[in-house]
Amino acid sequence: MAKTPTSTNGALILEEPLIRTPYELLRRSHRSAQRQVEKDFNAVSIALQILTKSLNASSSTEDGRQSLVNKLDQIGERAKGLKRKLDDIQPSTREPTPLRSRLEYLNALTPVSDISTKKEEEPKATNGDRGGDVQMDIDGAANGDGEVTPTEPEPKQQPLLTFDATLDRYIVDYLLRTGRLKTAEALSKKQNIEALVDIKLFAELSKIETALIEKHSCAEALAWCGENRGTLKKTKNNLEFTLRLQEFIELCRKRDITSAITYSRKNLAPWAATHMPMIQQGMTLMSFGEKTGVEVYKRLYDPSRWNDVRDSFRSTFLTLYAQPSQPILSLALSAGLSSLRLPSCVHHISPSKSDTNVKSPQSPHIPLLPAAPPLHNLESLLVSEHLTAPLGGDHCDSPKEDLHEHPEKPVGNVDCPTCDENLKVLSKELPMSHHVNSTIVCRISGKVMDSLNEPLAFPNGYVYSTQALREMADANFGVVTCPRTRDTCAFTRLKKVYIS
Repeated sequence: MAKTPTSTNGALILEEPLIRTPYELLRRSHRSAQRQVEKDFNAVSIALQILTKSLNASSSTEDGRQSLVNKLDQIGERAKGLKRKLDDIQPSTREPTPLRSRLEYLNALTPVSDISTKKEEEPKATNGDRGGDVQMDIDGAANGDGEVTPTEPEPKQQPLLTFDATLDRYIVDYLLRTGRLKTAEALSKKQNIEALVDIKLFAELSKIETALIEKHSCAEALAWCGENRGTLKKTKNNLEFTLRLQEFIELCRKRDITSAITYSRKNLAPWAATHMPMIQQGMTLMSFGEKTGVEVYKRLYDPSRWNDVRDSFRSTFLTLYAQPSQPILSLALSAGLSSLRLPSCVHHISPSKSDTNVKSPQSPHIPLLPAAPPLHNLESLLVSEHLTAPLGGDHCDSPKEDLHEHPEKPVGNVDCPTCDENLKVLSKELPMSHHVNSTIVCRISGKVMDSLNEPLAFPNGYVYSTQALREMADANFGVVTCPRTRDTCAFTRLKKVYIS
């Protein structure tokens, strides 16, 4: 039986690009096709009007009739081309659009209980609704008629309804944003989620960025600006001016003054009303060479300015197609880590710039206490490597080095993601999670301490759960030992702690 999809109602805010991006692409392609159809339709109408006006007495001759036939053939070919374009615009059931595939995928992620509830509210249909497995219910719900149609689904779309591909999509999105296009394409093909990821979109972005950084060419980016000039103008975006100014700077770098003047009159002058200070600085470059010592013009000639142009283009590109500036995987991790981060979590210590030449340890020796270590042997618990392992997995030379001789040091937890060596770097800038009621967890067993598992305090003040300490006492003749300080006492000397 296929794995039933899980619910993503709590993470729909992260799924916005899944729908908005194909919607924006579909809307832009529709507008482009609409303009092309209107152009061809007007051309056919004008040609027919001219042909009607040319019908006169001279058309009765053989040459006149042949000329009319040729014109009609041209109009017919134009009309056939218009018909083909109209057919391409029409949606096809055999090749559904990415937007339709993604909507079906999100509908498939609805909890099975919700689908069953909707089924019960609908009137009873034919016996085709009786029984059946989860997959049949999902297919029936997708049809919207309450009945499972006998039509055979597309083989390419079937796997999208049988599993939750959220993690795979996030990984592919991260690979695409970091330039690993082949790896992302291979993973999407293997998991059959090509309709759920924007490979072509990021391939276009990568192509333009490569041209900007490696070839120092703005032609591809300017062509993209030309295709989206209406949207850029509506949002008052100055990306095109940034690209034009960079091309002008390159002409000044080559000391081609004549071409630079011609280029500025044609491409920079229209932006004078809004970008006059930058244009004036750019025009001054014709008097200063690349090796100038004036800081303002030196920055304009700096090759690293291409990186700024690339960043500006990437930001505009992602905003235009409703894509977040960060990978969705990072956003999901940040949301999860912020809900787990507590003041007791180990803080990340970043090395200072002044200590770059001084060799220092990678991380402080902070012990990670286990959530549920075995309690069969007290000595193995006290000298367990989990109790003395520093953050990151390096073991200490002595079991007492940083845990028992320094019990007040901050202690992490091996089961806490925010205490992990790698994830704590991501979580250091995140806010703390907000809890109305605190939950006290035992450091020995990892279980929550409540009225059924009351906390007990050692004479030294450290608190652990009753169940864990009772198991320890039963295995060691009624004696319990504090894992932090190794102080021992009788189980009867422990005092109850009341949670208020």
